[in-house]
Amino acid sequence: MQAGDLLFGRRIRQNHALEHATVTMLALISPDLVVSARSNTRGFAIYADLDPDLVRRAADEALDRLRAGEAELAIHPNCGTNLAVGMSLAMVGSLFALTAMRPRTRIASAMASSLAGLAVARPLGMMVQRRLTTLPDLHDVRIVGVRRRRLLGKKMVEVLTAVEVE
Repeated sequence: MQAGDLLFGRRIRQNHALEHATVTMLALISPDLVVSARSNTRGFAIYADLDPDLVRRAADEALDRLRAGEAELAIHPNCGTNLAVGMSLAMVGSLFALTAMRPRTRIASAMASSLAGLAVARPLGMMVQRRLTTLPDLHDVRIVGVRRRRLLGKKMVEVLTAVEVE
């Protein structure tokens, strides 16, 4: 078992990898695509008004390419992991800055740590994606359905996955 499996669960990590690869495939078709997405143990949802058939084709291609060894498709530069890592670093740095005795030092340290957190957010976040939040090993995963839904009045497409029992 990997550390990421303990923290996030194997199924979520696999679905997160497939989510990233699917969004990448969709962006190749439509370079101006703006979406957000979230993974869970049942699959993932893309929050946008997209054709479910298009999403199914993109997800199938993503799954095939990940199975063929294109593991980098599981890492996405706009993943929320990058933001979470950057914000966490900035927050921890700012908390340490509060321990300074002089107010000017506190302010300068808080600003410096915030900038440092933002500077390393993407590269460090991508490393965290590789090691903890995604798992591109999808040999046992299959797509069982793609459906359009509404959530709080917003259109979304849900991709449902399952694990094949060997």
